[in-house]
Amino acid sequence: MTEIRFAIPTEVDRYLDALVRTGPFGSKAELVRAALVSYAQTAGPLAQDFDKANLYSPDGRIYQIEYARESSRRGPPIVGAIYDRGVVLGANASKGGNPTMKPAGKVLRLSPQVMVAPTGLVADARAVMRHLRRQTFKSAEDLLDDLSQLFFEHTIRRDIRPLGCALLVATVFDHVPRLFEVDPSGALGEVEADILGQGVESDKSALLGGYRAGKLKEAEALVSRLLGKEHGREVHRLEV
Repeated sequence: MTEIRFAIPTEVDRYLDALVRTGPFGSKAELVRAALVSYAQTAGPLAQDFDKANLYSPDGRIYQIEYARESSRRGPPIVGAIYDRGVVLGANASKGGNPTMKPAGKVLRLSPQVMVAPTGLVADARAVMRHLRRQTFKSAEDLLDDLSQLFFEHTIRRDIRPLGCALLVATVFDHVPRLFEVDPSGALGEVEADILGQGVESDKSALLGGYRAGKLKEAEALVSRLLGKEHGREVHRLEV
């Protein structure tokens, strides 16, 4: 252990001497070392550097991914719902709590088979969109594999941080409408309806009301109800 010298008040030094005389430590250096070890074990991730890099903490958590999820939750609401001939995606571009997140709430058509709505940090969402525009996908599986790999790379490299955005991805490959949620960790889930972004802290199942894919008017009604009548609302359809 490297020796560190610093000045302490005389009364503190006397107190440490008393602890050494009456306790199990052979010197003040041993006493201070034991105190530092105890502090590092109880002070939490900030004292152990788990808070500054994509590393597992002792309890199995990766704090940077949790912070990225929190960023995605602070973006403007995005909603998606499947119907018998396609998918409806909607976004409230004006409801983000942070101005840097507002433009991320846009529905983007990447091809006749793919439409995406991002929420969260606008710069991260744009980076994902730039990546997707450079790709060509032949199936939903190709698209999802590519997205999962992109997000996953940001969770394992120590020189970059996780992406602070989440996506709703609609596809109609092979005339089959599908809707997916993409988490900042790279986790994927297929759903019939979903809502992400600011104001979705409550139970999703209660908000979605047990929606099952039906007719277009039912999907549009769900999206409109969840988005409300906010200025800047966008609703788009992707049809087979």
